[in-house]
Amino acid sequence: MKLKSKINQYATKLGIDKIGITTTDDFSRLRDFLYKMREKEFLSKFVKKDLELITDPKEVLSNAKSVIVCAISYQVDDVYITESKEKTTKELRGKLSRFAWGQDYHHVLGKKLDKLVQFLQREEENLKAKTFVDTGPTIDRALARRAGIGWQGKNCSIINPEYGSWIFIGGIITNLDLEIDQPIEDQCGDCRKCLDACPTGALKAPYTLDSRKCLGYLTLKRGYIDRDNRKKFGTRLWGCDTCQEVCPSNQEVEIGDHKEFRPQKLAAYPKLPQLLSLTKSEYRDKFGPTPMNWRGKRPIQRNAAIILGNLGDKEAVPYLIEALEDPKPIVRAHAAWALAEIGDGSVVDDLKKVLVKEKEERVKEEVQEAINQF
Repeated sequence: MKLKSKINQYATKLGIDKIGITTTDDFSRLRDFLYKMREKEFLSKFVKKDLELITDPKEVLSNAKSVIVCAISYQVDDVYITESKEKTTKELRGKLSRFAWGQDYHHVLGKKLDKLVQFLQREEENLKAKTFVDTGPTIDRALARRAGIGWQGKNCSIINPEYGSWIFIGGIITNLDLEIDQPIEDQCGDCRKCLDACPTGALKAPYTLDSRKCLGYLTLKRGYIDRDNRKKFGTRLWGCDTCQEVCPSNQEVEIGDHKEFRPQKLAAYPKLPQLLSLTKSEYRDKFGPTPMNWRGKRPIQRNAAIILGNLGDKEAVPYLIEALEDPKPIVRAHAAWALAEIGDGSVVDDLKKVLVKEKEERVKEEVQEAINQF
C-alpha cells in the first residue's frame, strides 16, 4: 500500500474528517496581496508580522517537500444548544461563536497531528516534520485551498463540500515526497449573501476582509469598544458567525462526530449576569478548556455589559449597577453605557454617586454621557 493511502487510513482512525496533500511552493501572489492589505491596515493584529515566513512552507522547514493538510468538523448537534438559544432573551443570555463552544481546538487537533507524526516516524525513518494549527507560522487557509480541502468563500473561509466552513484546519509540513491532491473549483458563483449580511461591512469585497471592523476580531480585542460598534455586537459574546450562518453551502452539511466540540462547562448561549461578576477561579474553570482561554476575563465581562445594554431588559439593571463597582475601569465604563441604553431613570442617582468618586477619565466620560442621556 502506498504511503499516502496509509496516511489517509490512519488519519481517519484518528478522527480527522478530511485530509489533502499539497506542494511546498510559496504563495507569492498571496504574499503580495497581504502586503497590500497591511498597507490598508486591513490585516488582523493576530496575523504574524513576517509575511515571508507565513507564505513559504520552506521557510518553516528548509527541506520540506509536501504539506499534509487536515480538517475536522466542529458542527455538532446537541439538544442543550437549542434549549439555551430559545432562552436568550428570557434569561439575559449572550451568544458564543460555534468555534468556541467546546474544547480548545488547538489541543484537540494538535494531539491528532502529533499522533499522525508518530505514525509517519514509524513508516519513514528519516522523517522531518513541523505541525501547525492556526497559531503556527503558516497561512493555513491557503494551504487547505491548494490541498483540495475546500474552496475559499467570499467571506474568506474555506468551504468543504461535505462539512461547509465549520471546520478547523491544521497540518504537517514534511520532507516526505507525497502524491499531491488538486484544488476544488470555487462554487460561490454570483452569491454574495455573506457580504450583504456582514453586520459591520467588514467584508469590503469578495475575499477582502477589513479585520478592524470584523466582530470576530472586535469581540476578542482588548480595551474599550467604540460607541458606534457596541450596538452592532447584538448578543455576540465571543466571535461572529453571521457570514457563515447565511452561506448556502452551510445549510445542509454533515454533522461532525466530535463530542469535544459540544459545550462543556459553558452553554452555547451563556447567562450574562454570572459572567459580569466572573471571578478568576470561575474564569479558569469555565473558560480554561475552551479556545477563549488566552484573553482573560475582562473582554468577556465588557462584552456581557454591552449585550445587556443591547437586550434593553430592566432585569439587568441590578447587575449593571453592581458592575459600576468593578475594580477594572473597562467593566465600569461599559456598564454605565448599558444602563443608559436600558433607559431606567431610577439609576441616575447611582450614576451620579459613581461620578463623584470615579478617578478614571474614560469611565467618567462614559458615566457623564449616560447621565446626559437621561
